[in-house]
Amino acid sequence: MSKQTKELARRFYEAYSAGDANALEAIVTPDFVGHQNSNLNAIAGLDALKRHVANAKSSMNNVYTIEDIIAEGDKVVVRYVMEGKIAQPLLNNPSTVGKPFKVRGCGIFRVANGKLAERWMVVDQFGWLQQSGAVPST
Repeated sequence: MSKQTKELARRFYEAYSAGDANALEAIVTPDFVGHQNSNLNAIAGLDALKRHVANAKSSMNNVYTIEDIIAEGDKVVVRYVMEGKIAQPLLNNPSTVGKPFKVRGCGIFRVANGKLAERWMVVDQFGWLQQSGAVPST
């Protein structure tokens, strides 16, 4: 199962990188839940995930490069680099547009019935905000 589980996670980040929200239908459960950093409002459901992917692609044109995938049981962990270029003002700051960024992150997926059912994601949001110029660098 770990080979199939790893492939699901790989396809998730390929779809995300391409902005192909419809590709998620084949690999994500309809009741998918996505937990993100400190955001207490999880992404609830496949439709919400598809909107999230489309919005992320249009606002920062992000691409994921997978560095490690580890799977055991019904869980798969992905360590990645996310990079892109800011396409819309961050924190109402127009000077952030066009700024490149490159940050690391990690996602833990739970698999149910052969599809991704849940994800816990942590990404270096502070580094992303610093690189974009939305917050001052130290």
